[in-house]
Amino acid sequence: MKSTAATMPVQSRLTQSKNNDQNEPLSFHLGEEAIGGFSAGVVGTLLGFPLDLVKTRMQTQTSGAKLSPLRLLRHILKTEGVTSLYKGVGPPLLSLSIVNTLSFSSYSYWRQNHFHGKDGWDYKNALSGMMGAPMFGIVTTPENFLKTQMQLDNVQDERDKMKKGTQSTTESSQKLKGRFIGSFHCAKTLVTSHGLPVLYTGHVINTIREAAFVGMYFYCYEGFKVEFKHIIGNGEKLWRSTIYAASNNQEQESLATSLAIPIAGGCAGAASWAFTFPLDCVRAGVQGQHITESYIHKQGAFETLKLLWQTKGITGLYAGVGPSIARAFLVSGSRFSAYEGAVSLCRWSGLSPGNARYGEESSGSYDD
Repeated sequence: MKSTAATMPVQSRLTQSKNNDQNEPLSFHLGEEAIGGFSAGVVGTLLGFPLDLVKTRMQTQTSGAKLSPLRLLRHILKTEGVTSLYKGVGPPLLSLSIVNTLSFSSYSYWRQNHFHGKDGWDYKNALSGMMGAPMFGIVTTPENFLKTQMQLDNVQDERDKMKKGTQSTTESSQKLKGRFIGSFHCAKTLVTSHGLPVLYTGHVINTIREAAFVGMYFYCYEGFKVEFKHIIGNGEKLWRSTIYAASNNQEQESLATSLAIPIAGGCAGAASWAFTFPLDCVRAGVQGQHITESYIHKQGAFETLKLLWQTKGITGLYAGVGPSIARAFLVSGSRFSAYEGAVSLCRWSGLSPGNARYGEESSGSYDD
């Protein structure tokens, strides 16, 4: 005897499945999340780190040493070598794999179970994303601190000379070399001299920036996703109607979704960086201050903001915004592609039971 499910019309089974999905809570597969988040973190970090270096240098340039992004990149390659482009890449590789995993799970949990955010431009999606910021900050503050210290390590002495008004070798071909061998050597040196709290220099401003960033990211992501799905879907429908007499609506929906999600992720990343860039400039100033083994000047966020405003004006809060936005679009798209690829591989290989609903509505990874 054939089962009831086998004899049930296809459309009825799809409708019943959809209704069941709406009533059942979204399940999380942490192994799948971890592998996808790790892949997204590694790919995005490696692709975007050189641009992040240029962004940090521009944010912390002294008033007498303003260089364009391309000129600054050429200067770094000439005076510090190719390897300097990835100096300090260790902490982001580690932390962003963790943060990406947390961001997927946290956002989905708060959106579904508490705020009930809708697809499209819904402020509840921003609130759902912001709820994870205190958790992200615990992970990203030490990572951002060590990354910023390493990115400025080769030029800290030059920056000090410029601040004192003495001659700088910024435009010379002299090879610049820092005092830290690597990120872990930097951490060990500073913790030995100043204790563990030094790793949380700038924790408050970093956490505020995280909250503003992830809130704006998920708000824009959900909004852009609907807009691009509509635009791409209409374009695909028009193209198919021109070529074929009939079209497969399900295939059409799948194509529109697969294209809309990475584009929406890239646009959301770029928009979020533009929105929060002044906060990131202040964070870079706080976490990038020169900390020697015997001395640390506690320069807070308000002092850094005041100094930026006095020396550079409003433009100082947007120094390096070009490379940052370009990096954000590139990294957000690549991270999402890496995440989806890793998750699909897990499901194909049988390592994870998978969740079709989550795969279809996954929120991508935010770019930090």
